[in-house]
Amino acid sequence: MIYKSAFRDIIYPAQNREPRATRYRIVLAKASRLVRAIVHLVADEPIQPESTDLPTAIDVILNRIIDGELTGVRHDCIRLVVQTGAQLTDYPITYNALELKGHGGRAPRPPGTSDQPIHIRSIDVVGGSVAFYVDHDGGRPASDVVARMLR
Repeated sequence: MIYKSAFRDIIYPAQNREPRATRYRIVLAKASRLVRAIVHLVADEPIQPESTDLPTAIDVILNRIIDGELTGVRHDCIRLVVQTGAQLTDYPITYNALELKGHGGRAPRPPGTSDQPIHIRSIDVVGGSVAFYVDHDGGRPASDVVARMLR
């Protein structure tokens, strides 16, 4: 492990647009070749007994954290781990390639033209260039190595 930040509060909108709060931190971990930023989100906190809105707001929370603290970090170097009680779930992060902006913030093609195939490498997609989404169905229990890092 390289770095473990302190927990921070984040306010997010519930399904009915009421404010809710949860806590998160960022852990930088050295993997075999890369340093990975693990966003550790705590779903069940005593200050937030109603956690039923969190699964629907994870995308909003993740993008706010990335925009605020991980802008410019490669997509393949960011992981999301959600803690619910003692369970840690590692969720894959995806993105919509159609939202990707070209250099200087311009769209790669003018609107109204036909779709053209383009090649996008995952290492070229960074925080702040596109919205990220959580693959809820792809969530798996975090590995023992990740669990030890987050404790």
